[in-house]
Amino acid sequence: MVVLKLSQVPVPKSNRYIRRRGGKVFKPPRVRNWEVKALWEIKQQYKGNPIEERVSVDITFILPNHRKRDIDNMLKSLWDILEKAGVIRNDNLIYEVRTLKKIEKNKEGVIIRIKEFSEDVRL
Repeated sequence: MVVLKLSQVPVPKSNRYIRRRGGKVFKPPRVRNWEVKALWEIKQQYKGNPIEERVSVDITFILPNHRKRDIDNMLKSLWDILEKAGVIRNDNLIYEVRTLKKIEKNKEGVIIRIKEFSEDVRL
């Protein structure tokens, strides 16, 4: 099992964060800064080869308040960073996801647990 921790929750990935100016596409500083910091934090923790088999991922988002946040948009940003950091070869290898939002006043972060996917059907 691989366990990774990030100090900040992802900046949600949605069309409003990538803007066109003069025909150019760019990411606002808030998005770019989160990506750079998250990439550095993951590379400090994970030194192995990219995972190339199907995986199950357990994500805990630790949020500082009850502000509305969409899990699906945060996950998209997280999957991209896991690929860029070389943790997982491609996010299409993620076969199972369990996500939890946990509110802890004045705390923020993400705990990522990646393990081999087991096809036990748990209905």
